[in-house]
Amino acid sequence: MTTERARWPAGRWAAGLIQVVALGAAVWFLVDTGRDNWAAVVATRFTMAWGPLLLASVLTAGTYLFLVRVWVHSLHWWGQRLGVLTALRIWFVGNLARFIPGMVWQFVGIAAMVQAHGVSPVAATAAILLQQIVLLATGVGLVAAAAPALLGTWVVGLPPVAVPALAAAGVVIVIVILPRALPLIGRVLTRLTGSAVTLPAPPPMMFARYVAGLAAPWPVYGIAFWLFGRALFGDAAPGPLEAATVFVGSYVAGLIVVFAPGGIIVREAALVAGLSPLVGGGRALTLAVGSRLWLVALELATALGVILVHRFAQRASPSDGA
Repeated sequence: MTTERARWPAGRWAAGLIQVVALGAAVWFLVDTGRDNWAAVVATRFTMAWGPLLLASVLTAGTYLFLVRVWVHSLHWWGQRLGVLTALRIWFVGNLARFIPGMVWQFVGIAAMVQAHGVSPVAATAAILLQQIVLLATGVGLVAAAAPALLGTWVVGLPPVAVPALAAAGVVIVIVILPRALPLIGRVLTRLTGSAVTLPAPPPMMFARYVAGLAAPWPVYGIAFWLFGRALFGDAAPGPLEAATVFVGSYVAGLIVVFAPGGIIVREAALVAGLSPLVGGGRALTLAVGSRLWLVALELATALGVILVHRFAQRASPSDGA
C-alpha cells in the first residue's frame, strides 16, 4: 500500500491542509461560542459532578465511533473499502469542517481525504448523505413516538396513537422504498450533473438492519444529555425521558436546517424552548450553551486522539495502507 500513498501526493497535501483548517475552525467556534454566552452561563448556579460528565462523554464518543463503523460498512454497497482507523480520522476531521462557513466544506474535505486512499469521493459522500437521511428519519420517528407535542401544533387534536403510528409507518416506508429508489436517484443525478453517479440497491433485510442500527444512537445521545444535565444541576436537572426527547428533537431540528453550521442556534433555541417549562429559562440556556461547548470540546478531543493513534499506527506499520 506504500505505492498507493505515493500515487496521491496532491491528495495527501490537501488532506493535511483540510485537517488543520477543520481543527482551527472548531477551536474558533468553541472559543467564540463560549465568549458570547459566558455571562449567561456563569449567572446560573450549578455544581460540576465529574462522574456523570465522564460517563456522558464516553457514551457520546462511543456513539461517534459506532456511526463511523456503520459508514465504513455501508461503503461496501458501492464496492469501496476503507480501513476503520483511517475512516475515523477522515470522519472526525471532515465533521469538524462543518464549522467552516459555506456548508459544503465537510463534504469537500471528506472527498479529498478519501481520494488520497483510493476511495471514490462520490461513494464516500453519498454514503454519508444516505446516513444523514436515515438518521433524520429515525430521529423524527423516535421523537414522534416519545413526545409528539414537540413536533408542533399540527399534531393537536390527533388521537394519541396517531402520531406514533404515522412515525412507525414512515420508518417502514424508508426501509422499503429508499433502497429501491436509490438507483433511480443515481440516474437523475447523472442527468443533472453530466457525470456518472451510481447508487446501489442494498438488499432489504440488510438495509433494515442499517436503519435499525442508525436508530440506536438517538437514545444513547439522549441518555448522555440527561447525564450532562445531572452533572450540572443534580436532582434539579430534567428527567431522563424529558431530557432525551427534547435533546433528540433539538438535534433533529439542527439537521433539518442545513444552512446552520452544525445546527448552531437552531439546536440551542429548540433546547431552550423545550427545557424552559421543565427547569426554567436560566437552567435551560445553561444546558443548551453548555452542551454545545461540551460536545464541540469532546469532538475536538476525540479527533485529536484519533489523529495521534492513526499516526502512531502508521509509524508502527509503515507498510500498512492507512
